[in-house]
Formats: sequence, structure tokens, C-alpha cells
Amino acid sequence: MSDDSDPAKQQIDKSDPAVRTEIARQFNTRIPHNGAIGLEIVDVSGEIIVTRLPYRDEFLGDPVARLWHTAIGTTAADSTCGLAVLLALPGMETLATLDLRMDYLRPAVADTALTVEAECHHVTTAVAFVRATLHQGERARPTAICTAAFMRTGRSLFQ
Repeated sequence: MSDDSDPAKQQIDKSDPAVRTEIARQFNTRIPHNGAIGLEIVDVSGEIIVTRLPYRDEFLGDPVARLWHTAIGTTAADSTCGLAVLLALPGMETLATLDLRMDYLRPAVADTALTVEAECHHVTTAVAFVRATLHQGERARPTAICTAAFMRTGRSLFQ
């Protein structure tokens, strides 16, 4: 017998832009690391979730060449992909990153924000699959491509 009072199992109208925006706001504030790096939610209105990471000197992995450290992009991609999954699911359940692959195509350069665009393209009862593109203003010239899989726990975010 299903417990309809469990928010993980309740369907939420995630087609409502205000609901999607509030879910994204709470998601971003409940993950302290997102706040620490300054990850900004740009667009959650459609299937492609967009976040932005403003440039900071602390993000440089190569200060001489003035290139971003790749781990910063990985962190932003993991969070953005997770948000894409959360918004694609009917309820509000906890997730765990099972696999995240980054293909680095070119370095991210200093003084320019990093944008992440993620889409949850397939959901099963146990796993959700996401692809993302990281770029610095030109989606056709990505700095990295990401593919990820997230485990659905079935546990409510509100426990």
C-alpha cells in the first residue's frame, strides 16, 4: 500500500515555472558547496537546466596560463545534472551520483563565467541519465561535455 503522504511519492506539478524556480532555489541553498562556489541558477523553465558560475581567481588551476581548474567545472556539472534529474522526477526524492564522466574539449579561460546546460534525457525506476554541456558563452564551442547517471533512492527529501 502506497503512502500518499510521502513527498517522494507524491506528484508535484513541476510544469509550473514558480514551482520549478522554488525547487531550484531550495536545491541550491541546501547544498553548501554550491553557495561557496557561487553557483547561480539561470533557467529552469524548460527541460534544459542552465546554471552559471561567475569567474573567480581562486578557480584557476594554472595561474600562469590563466586557465580554470577542471574540478570546478566537474562540481558545477554534478550539481546542475542533479537539479535536472530532480526537476524531471514526478516527486521529491533524494539522489546519489552513480557515475559522472567529463570529456574536456578545451580549457576554460580566466575572466569569463562558466555556463552549464543539463538535460535529464531518460528516467527508469532506479536510475536517471543526464547529459550536459559546459561553455563560456558559445554553446557550439564547449569546454566540456558531461554524461551522468543518478541513483533514485525513493527516499523523500523532507525526511
